[in-house]
Amino acid sequence: MKKLLPLFFVAILIFGAFLFFRSNRPSGSPATVWEQPTDAKVDAAQLYQEFMQDETGANEKYLNKITEVSGEVKAVQEGQFGQVVLLKTNDPDHSVRCRLDAKPGESDSGLEIGQNVKFKCLCSGYVQDVEMVQCK
Repeated sequence: MKKLLPLFFVAILIFGAFLFFRSNRPSGSPATVWEQPTDAKVDAAQLYQEFMQDETGANEKYLNKITEVSGEVKAVQEGQFGQVVLLKTNDPDHSVRCRLDAKPGESDSGLEIGQNVKFKCLCSGYVQDVEMVQCK
């Protein structure tokens, strides 16, 4: 009987660990940007203007938030991690950069210059342009 006692405690410990990890595991994978509710809707020119006028205020409003941005395609570039779509702003030297969220090999978006588009993205702030990531 005394030989079985340590074995019994080990079995209870393993069962307890199993229950703990089972109850604390995430319920599925995290939702992608386009599956989450939109925090803001804005035109690309207006978004850029807000960052130019008050970057701190624009960061509070848009940074790390799900934003639906619309505008006219200025250019489509092939980046290291997929396609980047530049949306026109009122400043010809700057854009809103939308990094498309595509799997490897699926980078051809079929977008054309001058086309009006709408993306749902995560705003990552302003560097030289307004940066939007995980766009769909």
